Amino acid sequence: MGGAEPPFISSISFAQQPGGRQAPPPAVVVEKIEVQQVSTPVQFTGRVEAIEAVDIRARVTGFLHSVDFNGGQAVKAGETLFEIEPDQLNALVASARAQVARAEATRISAERSLARNRDLFARRTISQAALDEVQAAFDVAAADVQVAQASLTTAELNLSYARITAPISGNIGRATFTTGNLVGSDSGALARIVGLDTVRVAFAVTEGLLVTIRQQEASGSNVDPSMLKLSLRLANGTDYDTPGRIEFIENEIDPQTGTVAARAVFPNPRHILLPGQFVTLYVREKDAPRLPVVPQTAVLQDREGRFVYLLGKSNTVSQRRIDTGARVDNGWAVTIGLSGGEQVVVQGIQRLVEGMTVQPSQGQPVGDGQ
Repeated sequence: MGGAEPPFISSISFAQQPGGRQAPPPAVVVEKIEVQQVSTPVQFTGRVEAIEAVDIRARVTGFLHSVDFNGGQAVKAGETLFEIEPDQLNALVASARAQVARAEATRISAERSLARNRDLFARRTISQAALDEVQAAFDVAAADVQVAQASLTTAELNLSYARITAPISGNIGRATFTTGNLVGSDSGALARIVGLDTVRVAFAVTEGLLVTIRQQEASGSNVDPSMLKLSLRLANGTDYDTPGRIEFIENEIDPQTGTVAARAVFPNPRHILLPGQFVTLYVREKDAPRLPVVPQTAVLQDREGRFVYLLGKSNTVSQRRIDTGARVDNGWAVTIGLSGGEQVVVQGIQRLVEGMTVQPSQGQPVGDGQ
């Protein structure tokens, strides 16, 4: 158990007021024992990562006609981000269409010529060699049509690339090029989109903890990820209010660090978590036992063990022996001796003896902690 040990009580003395008059009952502060879900969390330092992130690049070369977003804004998949001047690409499409029409006309002429020559061959007017030449001319014309159609498809595809859209939904950064700049496939990223609705938290599991988990699994006590409660504490000391889940744990130990990389997934609907941000990850059992929690300041210790003073009827106090378990924030879980609802003395405790009358005032109950 962590934390400071309770004070060791050896002897207590009491003073009387001058003249032999009895001193008034000592003033004490009491708190009501609360029953809480108690589990000892395992703590990790984690770093937030994006699950989806895309660098936006140009597929065709041309001058930027427009930039249709502001840096930092949210964008949806399919939304237009950039437009490249399409005039040259439109011209290439028109040229490709003309080539298709020309090739198709040549193919039709070759097909008619082939039909006539087949009829002549059937009448034995031309030789087989002459027919073969006409057949070859038709085959070339038909192939030229396919080549022209493929060129048209490529030209139309390049024209479609003049309008650059968002492949995923997320938050987009600043544009690295402004309107009027020449961009192309070698220009690098024009902008970057990061999906923030769901993020990962990367953390490292120590080798010792991993061995413990594997031993539990080997003995038949499998660790069910669905039975774990994952929570985060942010850099400003506040708690992130949306729970997460374990996504995966690597199957190899890093020999340099002696740890195993792991990932947890957290919903991030309000975009509080940002990639690169450091957080504290707490992992605990969901169905942890519920136990009474006593404030640390209420616990004393002597040779027989730990005890507290309970407030009873007529404002008298009595000792109660307890066994403590895990630390819970500024208190201890009690496994034996308390059931919850009792009033324990948390201040003025060093002056008390069994059966003493006191003047109690109410303090604040011990709260839940990480």
